[in-house]
Amino acid sequence: QRLLPELQSVKLANPIAANLGVMRLSLWPGLLQAALDNQRRQQDRVRLFELGSVFLREGTVVSEPRRVAGIALGLRVPEQWADKAEDVGFHDVKADLESLISLSNASQDFVFDSKSLACLHPGRSAAVYRDGVCIGHVGELHPELVKQMGFVGAPVLFELDLIAATRLTVARAAQVSRFPQ
Repeated sequence: QRLLPELQSVKLANPIAANLGVMRLSLWPGLLQAALDNQRRQQDRVRLFELGSVFLREGTVVSEPRRVAGIALGLRVPEQWADKAEDVGFHDVKADLESLISLSNASQDFVFDSKSLACLHPGRSAAVYRDGVCIGHVGELHPELVKQMGFVGAPVLFELDLIAATRLTVARAAQVSRFPQ
């Protein structure tokens, strides 16, 4: 509810535990909890990702889209004597996403726009569009949430629709010359 208050959750009639009474709307809560647990165990560089389903309600219909999500927290690169220690930032994770997107052979179809979610930092986040359709978000967690959750440093998150993000544009094969140069 703190991350995505605008979405309506799917409540379970018979949950197995009190804290598991609703289906997940995003992969971020689990990733944030895992990153926080790692940070509490003195891990200064955390990189996690997850593939899974989320459950979205639109009126009386519940859809189950597949998502890929990730979190980066702590140092940008492992600590070494020759470099100054810097925390990972929005542009580092955005560059990782651009590398992932390049595997689709359709990098030109993707656009990063400054519109974003309320749970992300207003100046350090973006919505990801493919062919004019929003397929996900990337950004630094909002400073208020960083403080409330007890993070040391702000984690950077992304979540994309798995099918839309990984849809391939297949390159056309050309006849290979029978005569080498």
